[in-house]
Amino acid sequence: MNTQKEVFNKLFKEDKVELATQKVELGLSDDLQKIINKSNKITSVVNDYSNDLSKLFREVKNLSDNFDKINDKRNSEIKNGKSTYKEINDIIDKVQTQAKELGIQPKNVPNFSKTLKSSSDLRSAVNDFQKYSDFNL
Repeated sequence: MNTQKEVFNKLFKEDKVELATQKVELGLSDDLQKIINKSNKITSVVNDYSNDLSKLFREVKNLSDNFDKINDKRNSEIKNGKSTYKEINDIIDKVQTQAKELGIQPKNVPNFSKTLKSSSDLRSAVNDFQKYSDFNL
C-alpha cells in the first residue's frame, strides 16, 4: 500500500507539474496578447496624431507661402505708394506756389482739396502697410 501511495503521489505530482506548466504558458500567452493589444492601440493613436500634425503642417506651410506672396506684393506697392506720395506732395507744393503768385487760394484750384485728401489717405495706407513688413512665419 505504501508503494501504491508513492506511485500515485508521483503520478499526481507530474500531472500537477504539467498543469502548472500549462498554466504558466497560458498566462504568458495572455500577457503577450494584452501587450500586443496595448501596443496596437498606442501605435494607432500615435499614427492618428502624426496624421493630424502632418495636415496642420501642410496648412501652416500653405499659409506661410500665401503670406509671403501677399507680403511681397504689398512691399512692392509700398514702394509705389512712397514714390506716388512724393509726386503728390511735389505737385501740391507747385500748386500752392503758383496759387500764391496768382493771388488765389489753393483750395479754389480744381481737384486741390481732393489731392490733399488723396495724399493723406496714401500716407496712412503706406504707414499702415509698413507695420507688417518685417513679420515672418
